Amino acid sequence: MTDGKPEPTPAERVTAAMDEFMATVLRHLRTGQSSPLEELGLDKAREELQHWRPAVPGAGSEAGQQ
Repeated sequence: MTDGKPEPTPAERVTAAMDEFMATVLRHLRTGQSSPLEELGLDKAREELQHWRPAVPGAGSEAGQQ
């Protein structure tokens, strides 16, 4: 960095990203807004999860396991 501050470590960058993610999710839960995935740009992930099926039998929630 040119301002004299040291470059953040990979762990610090991941921690900052997770903090931002959790703040977004918690804000949406608290305010009752629409899905936080939309704001985070993860709509495609939501669509994929709706159609996800486990590749390993018994690894996910199946019809008889609820």
